[in-house]
Amino acid sequence: MRRYIATSMPRGRETLFAALEAEQGSAYLLGLDLSIQYVNEAWRRFARENGAPDPSCGWDTQQPITTHFQSPHRESFALKFQRGLERNEAWSHTYECSSTEIYRKFNMHVRPGAERDGLIVVHSLLVEIPLLRNGSEFESLAAQYTDTRGLIVQCSFCGRVREPATSSWHWAPGLLGAQCQNVSHGICSTCNFQHYG
Repeated sequence: MRRYIATSMPRGRETLFAALEAEQGSAYLLGLDLSIQYVNEAWRRFARENGAPDPSCGWDTQQPITTHFQSPHRESFALKFQRGLERNEAWSHTYECSSTEIYRKFNMHVRPGAERDGLIVVHSLLVEIPLLRNGSEFESLAAQYTDTRGLIVQCSFCGRVREPATSSWHWAPGLLGAQCQNVSHGICSTCNFQHYG
């Protein structure tokens, strides 16, 4: 079964479609008007598992994909997509997409198509960690990340937590979801370099 949304796709894309179907994460093609042209099976599966409509029957695929985004993200992503098209540049965005049971972070990588006729968008899973289920698990995790001042230090940019024993930064979503009272904020070395050089 083909996953075409639009019927006017240029020929010779079978290799690209095969590559997108091989992606573990959701992937899709956007036209120059940012309308959905194609989605892979991973996207359809993710949509089914999370109660979202299949783009071929539930979304208005003639409209830009950003019409389905919430503000203020709608305007920001519309600008980023258009800038990528105009400058023929790739860009990425890391975001959280968690459930009540599992903490997940994804990376969305967007790049112009080889023919400059749209954008290729691939979502890759970066982190998937089950959230803590009981108080003793939480207490053990909190003790591991509490420093000598009694604080849990979280990076203001990426959300990772500093482990005092090694001064390394880790994903600890069980702490973040619990809204600890003793959280302080800092900046990990990677984010410090990225944002401040």
